[in-house]
Amino acid sequence: MYLTNQPSTTIAQLLERIPALTQALIDGLELNQEVITLEGVDNLYDVFDQDKLFLIQDGALQLSHNGYSLVTFEEGDLIGITHSFSVPTPIFRTDEYVELVTIDRNEFLRHVYSDKRLLHYWSQYLITLNAILLNYLAEQHKEQTRPVAGFQNVQAGEVIIQQGDVADHVYTIISGSADVFVDGVKVGEIGEEEVFGAMAVFTGEARSATVTATSTSTIMAVPKEDFTLLIEAQPKAALNLIEDLARRISTMNQQLIEESEKKSQI
Repeated sequence: MYLTNQPSTTIAQLLERIPALTQALIDGLELNQEVITLEGVDNLYDVFDQDKLFLIQDGALQLSHNGYSLVTFEEGDLIGITHSFSVPTPIFRTDEYVELVTIDRNEFLRHVYSDKRLLHYWSQYLITLNAILLNYLAEQHKEQTRPVAGFQNVQAGEVIIQQGDVADHVYTIISGSADVFVDGVKVGEIGEEEVFGAMAVFTGEARSATVTATSTSTIMAVPKEDFTLLIEAQPKAALNLIEDLARRISTMNQQLIEESEKKSQI
C-alpha cells in the first residue's frame, strides 16, 4: 500500500505496519485456491459481489475518486473491507494486469472473531488504516492552505512590485521603507506598517506602479486569496486600508498638481 504523494515520516511508519498485520490476520484462514486474473477494470465491485474481500496476489489496484488515484494497493494487501459492509467509498480500478484471491467476508470475520489474538490484530489493523488516512488528510489540507509566500527580506534598491506585473500578493512593510514610481517618476513613499499593492488585487488590473526598497527591509507578502478572506472576516481592517489608500491618493494627486505647475512655468 502506498499513497499518491510522498508520505511523511509518520505515515511511512504507519504504512510499514500494514503488511505484517495483514499476514497475521490471514494466517490459518483457508484461502480460495482459485486465483482470479483481470486486465483492466473500471470498478472492481461492478464485477464482484459486495460480500467479497480480496487479497492481491500480483499487480496493483488503485483506490480512485473522480478519476484521481488516492491510494495504490499492491501484492499482499487486503482490500474491500469498507465495500463489503456497503459503506460509501471510492472505487477500486486498474488499467493493468492484476491477480486476486477472493475471500468471503463472513468467513473472514468468523476467522477473526474465533481468536482473541486475531481480534487484537484486527483492531490494530483498523486503527492503523484510520491513522494513515487521517494523517494523509491533514497533510493534504495543510498543503492546500499553506500561503505561497510569507516574510521576505529585501535590500535597498530591490524591486518589490514591478509596474505592469500581475497582482497576486498584498504587501506590508514590517521594517524599512520604499519609494513608489509611476513610469519612472517618484510619486510616493511607503513606511513601516503600511499596506501596499492592494488596489490591483481588488481591481484585477496589472500593477500601476513600481515599488522599490530604499533600505534593507522586511516585507510580509500575503496571497490575494488569503487577503480577501482577511478583509471579509475583519471589516475594520478594510476600513483602515481604505483610509490609508485615500490618504495616499490625495498625496499623489497633490504631487501631480505640483509637477503640472512646475511644467507650466517652464
